[in-house]
Amino acid sequence: MTDSSLYQQAATLIQSGNYAKGEQLLTDHLKSQPTDEIATSILASSYLKQDQNDSAIELLKSNMDKHPASYAAAADLGFAYLKSDHIADAIAAFGQATDLKPDFYLGWVQRAKLSYQQGDYAQALQADAESEKYDPLDQGYQQLQMAMQQNNRAGAEQIARQMLQRQAGHPRAAFFLAHLADTVGAHEQAADILNHGLDFHPANVQLRRALVESYEKTGQYQQAYDAVCHLTEIQATYYNYWLKSRIAGHLADFVEALAAAEQAATYLDPASAERGKVDLLRGHALKILGRRTESETAYQACIKNTPDNGAGWWGLADLKTYQFSDQDISMMQKLAENENIEPDQRCQSAFALAKAYENNGDPDTAIHWYLQANSLRPDITFDPEKHADYFNILKTAYTGLNTTTQAAPIPTGPTPVFIVGMPRAGSTLIEQILASHSQIEGTMELMTMVHLERHLKITYGPKYKKKYPAVINDLTASELSQLGQKYLDDSALFRTGAPYFIDKLPPNFERIGLIHKILPQAIIIDARRHPMDCGYSAFKQHFASGHDYSYNLSHIGAYYNAYLDLMDFWRSQLGGAIVTVQHEDMLANPEQTITDLLSALNLDFEQSCLDFHKNKRSVKTASSEQVRQPINTKGMGVWRQVEEALTPLKDSLGEVTLQRFENLPLGAGKR
Repeated sequence: MTDSSLYQQAATLIQSGNYAKGEQLLTDHLKSQPTDEIATSILASSYLKQDQNDSAIELLKSNMDKHPASYAAAADLGFAYLKSDHIADAIAAFGQATDLKPDFYLGWVQRAKLSYQQGDYAQALQADAESEKYDPLDQGYQQLQMAMQQNNRAGAEQIARQMLQRQAGHPRAAFFLAHLADTVGAHEQAADILNHGLDFHPANVQLRRALVESYEKTGQYQQAYDAVCHLTEIQATYYNYWLKSRIAGHLADFVEALAAAEQAATYLDPASAERGKVDLLRGHALKILGRRTESETAYQACIKNTPDNGAGWWGLADLKTYQFSDQDISMMQKLAENENIEPDQRCQSAFALAKAYENNGDPDTAIHWYLQANSLRPDITFDPEKHADYFNILKTAYTGLNTTTQAAPIPTGPTPVFIVGMPRAGSTLIEQILASHSQIEGTMELMTMVHLERHLKITYGPKYKKKYPAVINDLTASELSQLGQKYLDDSALFRTGAPYFIDKLPPNFERIGLIHKILPQAIIIDARRHPMDCGYSAFKQHFASGHDYSYNLSHIGAYYNAYLDLMDFWRSQLGGAIVTVQHEDMLANPEQTITDLLSALNLDFEQSCLDFHKNKRSVKTASSEQVRQPINTKGMGVWRQVEEALTPLKDSLGEVTLQRFENLPLGAGKR
């Protein structure tokens, strides 16, 4: 019998469980050929299959002594140590294997995984990098890249899946498959793919970063934060701490966001252009924390470290009362007019320049630059007709809302108070006033309801074979209750235990029907402001995201009218269940308006609500500086100073809408 025939026969016997016969065959052979490396390896595998680990290790150590130059013998010993949980010995054996054969891919993979398990992250990262260098599936990876470049998504997905079949958890295949899932909004699936890849390659930083971002996209901020904290343990770099700062902001932990941003800066060269991004993060966090002077210093550092960064100028302008020098104005104008600079940076610089002229009492020059700034906003996709069509679909689905099924039992937890409406309509002021009450906790502009709506679509759309919002009427009282409870559970990380808590996300006015069905106990407050003041204020604001309509005066008017129409519909369905707070009423008679508002919440008036500007809580909106001042009417009627330039807004709103606001206090509605 040839050696190869013997190996095959013995392996077949062992594989079938006939260990005694297979071992006898190998033992007899080794008596005449005691240095046969392959026969020894097969015999050791038989011992391992029977959990005779110590015998296998002794045999393989002997094999290693006989074949000190064999990487395969070292690898066999490594796997035997691994099965016996002798991790340090396994790492040493795989290290010897890769020393003997530097392109031994599986050896590097095992070294990375085991070093990670031991907490030796530096060695794990180094081994992971080496494994990628010797990736046996590199050709498949190149084909995958080519398919992506050719926009052949189906082909790229097929290649990635084939790679994962050949090599479980293959990191580059897992990363690209997760990326493909992300591009179609399947973020949960992307997270599953990435977690599976990390089971095999736990030290792969690319997979860990992508996992953080997948959790972020689905609103799983605590999971994202836990993941990014571990990422910074594994690899302390500028980007990883920058990412940690961003995630901490989602959790409203701005102290940690600031600390992470400052830590990120320590990993940058003093001349790095990235320093401006860190300065910007620091400026935002300090502003939210109410540390005004330090915030100004951080934004100034951003401008100094990255002169082409218009975001630093807008950061200063968004403090609302910052006084720009003549030199500042000159620098902002040069940046805004420089066509070689990215449009978004020119846009933010132009917004800041407009605000500087407005603060200097020059409304005509200010509106010129506001118009320029809004025209520079890139990637705007708002379609008024499609927006109105969606609202009509909502109204169709929720007609008869006051008589349809609601959550039962009512979800348990504190009572949510939703403040909804248009942005720049006074919602932050209402939030600050209510959050100053001993029974009410302020949070931030929570994305919890947005993510819950997504969960509803994914979970119940396929079940009932309907799209949202039509599917809402198929849900049982129990299913609605589960959704409401999920909202309360998911938002718990933003709360500390008060009987009431505020969810202030203005676009939630679109979700009032959903809120009513899943949270019958919820209180809904509509923050409303004169449409010209409100519209102009939105036009003057550079929003980070989510308000594409606000960069076009006609679109603002169309959006405001759609908001009014939908709110009229909700009131027709729910009667007086929605509390309207007119901003001008709050400014004209704050104590009475606050008293009435608290009464709607079944709460007594507290003086702290009138002294809301003394509240030191963090405020993460464009109005953060205003709500740290006593109530004033400085922003009322500002639109009249540039009325002619705002003609597209006025025409879009139309006379019917404007007449609804004719009789506001302090003459706010008079034209």
